[in-house]
Amino acid sequence: MLNFIGINFFMGYHKLPSWKNYWSTCPDLGVNLISNTMPRNRFDLILSNLHVQDNTLIPPNNTDELFKLNPLIDYCTEKFSKSYYDTRELSIDSSMIVFKGRSSMKQYNPMKPIKRGYKIWCMSDQNGYIKNFKIYQGKDEQVPDELKHFGLGERIVLQLSKKKLKLEGCLAYGTIRPNRKGLPKLADDTKYKRGTYDYHISDLGISVFKWKDTKTVHFSSNYHGSEVTIVLRKNKTGEKNNVTCPQVVKDYNRFMGGVDHADQLRTSYGERHGKIPLLVFQRQVVQSLLSEKEVMTPSRAHLFQKRMNTENTKVPKKRRGKQLSVSKEVRLHNRGIHWPKFTKSRGRCELCSFKYQLQSKPFSKCLTCNVFLCCNDKKNCFAEYHDINCNE
Repeated sequence: MLNFIGINFFMGYHKLPSWKNYWSTCPDLGVNLISNTMPRNRFDLILSNLHVQDNTLIPPNNTDELFKLNPLIDYCTEKFSKSYYDTRELSIDSSMIVFKGRSSMKQYNPMKPIKRGYKIWCMSDQNGYIKNFKIYQGKDEQVPDELKHFGLGERIVLQLSKKKLKLEGCLAYGTIRPNRKGLPKLADDTKYKRGTYDYHISDLGISVFKWKDTKTVHFSSNYHGSEVTIVLRKNKTGEKNNVTCPQVVKDYNRFMGGVDHADQLRTSYGERHGKIPLLVFQRQVVQSLLSEKEVMTPSRAHLFQKRMNTENTKVPKKRRGKQLSVSKEVRLHNRGIHWPKFTKSRGRCELCSFKYQLQSKPFSKCLTCNVFLCCNDKKNCFAEYHDINCNE
């Protein structure tokens, strides 16, 4: 499978008219690197049978761009959760993956360092480990029925933290826009000085805070109460002073950067290995994948041969027959250009060899196709080869 993936990556930057051309014996088409890695029939078998999603399950009016990849995405997120025990504090934020090609899911955000690419909503722990993610498909993406009455931010949080809600002991807090519906009325901004705040706690234990830093910021939490603490802030002269704030402010600033940490780790990895052109990186990946070979130990070789013998007894292996040197489109079309020509030297008749397994060496050949073909009263391979009536 690693070889199969590597061949597909190779086809991405080394393009030929058809994928079968990579195994061609013609010097201007064939690629020895590919033919030496995997037989064409084996590649064709994997290509025709490898599916992530059952096509019969696709809805008639499907608008999910990732429907065929959803099983793979779900598998990855499940493995991410089981392979690592995260920190207690998790953060949800957006991340951009650079992509400059054509895609209906590509987003443009001028406020991000990566302005064009795929937008991915991520849930990360404090070590920068991505626990769950969701690829954003745009404002017209398909939304589950149970989430249609929620806004985008609410949907993302609910989808990524579906298994970590309050009913299972998971609490949450974050910033909130002041124009959201249902927010309690708090003190007027004109009465606020730096470090002052107001709050309201509902009967359900949901608290809303309004705190003045350089600007007014709103927070909402089902975890914090009226606890007060201090944070360091710079004044106009650059000196750091202690500023009073609710506990939710300090916790938010401390634990909000999990996804940013993941982006930083991804960027620093590229810097540590140096910036290289995309083509060089693709070639390195392909060469690494194509160099992966399965080491066949004696015991594995015995099991493999036993399995192959069992399969061969059930389904006979289809042998690849010899093909005519001239394509069907050329042989059977443009009939007016095919004329027999008689030469002084003999040549093996292609049709006799291919169809009848006979060796016949006539003096006649097709003037256009440049192949030897019998052309006489007893046996007219020329007419059969081109499916024509010589009397015409």
